[in-house]
Amino acid sequence: MLLGKGGVLGIDIGSNSIKLVELEEIGTTYHLKNLGEAPLVQGAIINKSIKNPEAISYALSRLIDDLEIEADDAAVSISGEPVLLRRVSLPHMSDAELKKSIKWEIEQFSTQAAKDYTHDYQVISAQNSHDKIDVLIVGANKNVTKDYLSIITNVGLNPVVIDLDVFSLESMYEVNYPESQGLLALVNIGASVTNILIIDNGESVFARDLLTAGSRYTDMIMKEMSLTYEEAEEVKHNQRVGVTDPTIELLANNFINSISHEIKQTLDYFSTAHCNEKVKRIMIGGGTASLPGLKDALSEITGSYVGILNPFRNINYSENTFDPEYIQDISTKMIVATGLALRKP
Repeated sequence: MLLGKGGVLGIDIGSNSIKLVELEEIGTTYHLKNLGEAPLVQGAIINKSIKNPEAISYALSRLIDDLEIEADDAAVSISGEPVLLRRVSLPHMSDAELKKSIKWEIEQFSTQAAKDYTHDYQVISAQNSHDKIDVLIVGANKNVTKDYLSIITNVGLNPVVIDLDVFSLESMYEVNYPESQGLLALVNIGASVTNILIIDNGESVFARDLLTAGSRYTDMIMKEMSLTYEEAEEVKHNQRVGVTDPTIELLANNFINSISHEIKQTLDYFSTAHCNEKVKRIMIGGGTASLPGLKDALSEITGSYVGILNPFRNINYSENTFDPEYIQDISTKMIVATGLALRKP
């Protein structure tokens, strides 16, 4: 993974808000220079596709002004329906044959032609055999990619990196948990997408996006309690700080069980199909990861250790500039933006 010396803004354009992180590399350590979050109007992004570019550009521009950002270069990422993530097993072949085969594979599991995607692939060496190779295929819809890049240029920034949310997790994890070894899963539970990345001794070996995420819980609250979107989000906020009632607790338990089982099914599929080894360690982040009870329920359902990702674990910051309580409160939301801020062109 390529790591820069700072100056690249990590911009995570989510369904509910925009998160921004700016880091500076001093010697062998990273220092937090800027971070912030700006809410988005409902419907500005639906299923990770941009529907209201003007509102998103305005929110991002205001955030940059409020933080007095001077950097020009930015890294942005996408996920969800516009993204292809597949691990396939193929016969050994030459590089030229593999490139042609990748395009054919994309069209087998997509309703669109390979030409509609910007795509790449990685041969997973750890899983190679004498007659087969395992290949991780990634792709992003060109039109959606163009929309995200347009947002960045609209606010006067230079988009030097476009990544997938799921792979930005790896950058963030490498810097903050360098001692980590073995097989583990990184899980980012956002508003509209849950990203799952499985790493084996530092190498990405499996990736998947689930469309079950925090917005489903919001929808459950709106429907059951006849609330508006804004009122449901306020209920979720109150729940995080300990204010709740029996109806909300029941809804929360139903949602937690649902998403925990979907995560378990993904991990079980990987173990059965690819390595015959159980994923015993899971690290979670994202805005929904702070939902009370989710961490413990996921641990019980999967039978695995579950921890909370801290994107600033190995990143220094001045307590005179950043309130430690604010950093602690917002940190789980910032894992993608931090990973992006660690990238370079």
